[in-house]
Amino acid sequence: MSGRNGPAAADPFSLLYQQAFGELVGYLHGLVGDRAAAEDLAQDAGVRILRMDAAQRDALNNPRAFLFHVATNLARDHLRKRMVRDAADSDLPQEGHSPGADVVEQSREDLARVAQGIAQLPNRSREVLLLSRVRGYSHTEIGERLGIAAKTVENHLARALKDLAARLGRG
Repeated sequence: MSGRNGPAAADPFSLLYQQAFGELVGYLHGLVGDRAAAEDLAQDAGVRILRMDAAQRDALNNPRAFLFHVATNLARDHLRKRMVRDAADSDLPQEGHSPGADVVEQSREDLARVAQGIAQLPNRSREVLLLSRVRGYSHTEIGERLGIAAKTVENHLARALKDLAARLGRG
């Protein structure tokens, strides 16, 4: 309803989302490398924060940081799914050749094991692994993105690869 002073007071979380949207899309675009996906993820993060009940909102010390945290988690999920999909696509034979049912089933099982193994990695190691192996960032670039030294990136990546290999029974 409008009055002399314009529309009724807007929800502060809605205002936060509107003000942060451009920066949020830019941040997500840097993570996922796809502008349209970044916009979708930013919108999903906004919807999640706007759907929170009053008690959840009141418990937030820094709503802006929480919005970016939600968006980061959504981006990780997106990258995980894309990595599994890309791995599946690269394992499929070229056009004109159909794999047998046993090959398809084994590929699905392998992909599920890899996705599960990645999901079980510690957050920072998983993030470094995805930025390195999915996005192709150098250790220096990852370090700058995450605010850690390149040597720390190297250690996280080595740990992630070792943990993943062990989870997949190859280490």
